[in-house]
Amino acid sequence: MHRLSRPSKSRLVAREQRRLGAIFQRAMLIAVGAGIACSTKSPDPAPVTEEAGIDASTDGTVPDAGKDTAPPDRCVATTYTPTPKDTCGEYYTFPCGLPAGLTVRGDCYFAVNDCNSLCPDIHYNCRAIEGFCSTNNGDAGFPGDLDAGDGGFEPPADGIVVPNEAGAVIIDCSICPGSAGRVPAGLAPTAGSSCASLLGAYFANAARLEAASVTAFRRLREELALHGAPDELLASAHDAERDEVRHTLAMARLARRHGGRYVRPHVADVAPRALAVIAEENAVEGCARETFGALLATYQAEHAHDEEIARVMTAIAADETRHAALSWAIARWSLAKLDPGAQARIAAAWGAAMDDVAGADPTTDAMATVAALPSRTERAELARELRGMWTTLLAA
Repeated sequence: MHRLSRPSKSRLVAREQRRLGAIFQRAMLIAVGAGIACSTKSPDPAPVTEEAGIDASTDGTVPDAGKDTAPPDRCVATTYTPTPKDTCGEYYTFPCGLPAGLTVRGDCYFAVNDCNSLCPDIHYNCRAIEGFCSTNNGDAGFPGDLDAGDGGFEPPADGIVVPNEAGAVIIDCSICPGSAGRVPAGLAPTAGSSCASLLGAYFANAARLEAASVTAFRRLREELALHGAPDELLASAHDAERDEVRHTLAMARLARRHGGRYVRPHVADVAPRALAVIAEENAVEGCARETFGALLATYQAEHAHDEEIARVMTAIAADETRHAALSWAIARWSLAKLDPGAQARIAAAWGAAMDDVAGADPTTDAMATVAALPSRTERAELARELRGMWTTLLAA
């Protein structure tokens, strides 16, 4: 097994760390068993149909004009190539805008089921690119303006898709896995990155997300302090902030080694937010995505054949497990201060985020081998082991 995460100095975090350690060990054993039982990856999803805006009979560009058919639909999605070219993304222009009924999450990322309809090939996530995403980080309530237990207000959206003057929207379907760190509200989408290899692009993207996590933990510490969180949680958030600096440097080195280039992220400032808003973000980014990211890092640490990747992921897995434990400790503290309505909304947000991380399958065979990522079957088994964590949190 990988190097155990060093015990947190915080009693609250150490408690969650022990719980995560036991769950991660069980998940690893079950996932390995699933991988042995399924020697090949599951079949790729069926091609996206025309109802989703992409003609399944073509490669996602334009319908075959050589056939004697009706005039081509001007609203059919076409491929788009950003400048510089992005090795980690496949881009599509939707000339007439996006289909109705899509679920837009933070910073113009879509729910994974919606990505399945927008992206014709395997992908990790999808989002509206910079220029088509308006980030609304308006005041969600200063600590003195809202009762911390009030679950009746609606937090403002922090990502609104905005078509251009012609009514078109460009979507980036990411084909690189991204499991690093905690994504802060206000993280600006990238317009594209120039990389010589898929692996270089993967590590460059990971470095960018780790750097964004530095801001996320700094903001988390400052906002928790405004709401009177215990000093040990604030100290743990500060430790996590420093860990993410080291992770950024490590991932940037791996990116350079494989032909990638780290690009510094831009994160817009946000006004201090109500506790319920912070708790929901923590549930999504920390208790779901960062927890699953820590589990993936644990998997990579144990399965990487490349010595440097194994060494880096071993250190990161230990740190990220401790960060995930911090998220669960914050959840336990904050939920106790919120009313049942807010608790229910936060639980639903966590469940939706878990659906996203479990349903995404970006892994090509080549990427799985070199970056030591789990297969689709193994990924599903890893996620399944985390499903009961919210119930046990509330029951404890």
